[in-house]
Amino acid sequence: MPRQPLDQFGEGTSVVRVYLALGLDEAQRAEAILDGAGLAFAVEVEEVGGPTLFGFGKPRRGAGVWVLETEVDAACAALEHAGMLKGLVDRGEA
Repeated sequence: MPRQPLDQFGEGTSVVRVYLALGLDEAQRAEAILDGAGLAFAVEVEEVGGPTLFGFGKPRRGAGVWVLETEVDAACAALEHAGMLKGLVDRGEA
């Protein structure tokens, strides 16, 4: 299924972020994996991190990959199988 806007899932539909990509290549790879698995997904740019205790560092931007709550297990399995573990969201958070 193709990537779609987050609001296209419909009001009242429960969606969950399953992956946080910190680079364009990583985000595109996650998209290709979910597309190949036949899952509907959305990608939203998110601010990641921020200044440290001492004020160092700038917030970065990442790409949050969202799927229907009912498809979290399938999405995580597809990403895990492809070796994309670094950005997987802890299922306890999902």
